[in-house]
Amino acid sequence: MLSGALTGAVAQEAARAPFLVVDQERILTGSARGADLLAAEEAARDALRATAREIETAFEAEERDLTARRADLSPEDFRRLADDFDGRVVAARAEQDARASALAQDFDQRRRQFYSAVAPILVQVMESLGAQAIFDENSVLLVDQALNITDEVIAAIDRTEDPDAAAVPSPETPGPEAAPAAGSD
Repeated sequence: MLSGALTGAVAQEAARAPFLVVDQERILTGSARGADLLAAEEAARDALRATAREIETAFEAEERDLTARRADLSPEDFRRLADDFDGRVVAARAEQDARASALAQDFDQRRRQFYSAVAPILVQVMESLGAQAIFDENSVLLVDQALNITDEVIAAIDRTEDPDAAAVPSPETPGPEAAPAAGSD
């Protein structure tokens, strides 16, 4: 039972209170499951940034090549190549923006799933203490910190297994439309 996991002072104070408080953000950052989620998010962000840097580096090299070839090209040929290059740069940026947006939506969904999985633990703690409600600490103006059960909830989360444990997938590798066409004429 979770009430046995509560520390003496917190259990005594919380057991008399109809209301408890918890820091939702600290539940995410302080629990092992939440830390795993945040680490997976950061790895996915790093992969997305690395892909963007690779694409940018390739486009910079292609731009230098195009600039070096300008003297050997007719104005019409250069304009055609420059317009094609600009179009691919714009498309690659739009694709990266779309990937970043999709990743942010995925992160949001996974955080909602995390908090949904934590809800039964909060219910158990609330019921074991005879409380009527749990409020997020950030939405309460003033509270006796003896009513804060965040550490106990984190400990309870860490004692449970996550049936849906899965890493956040890294962003997809760039498609052919995002990669610069080296040496295209």
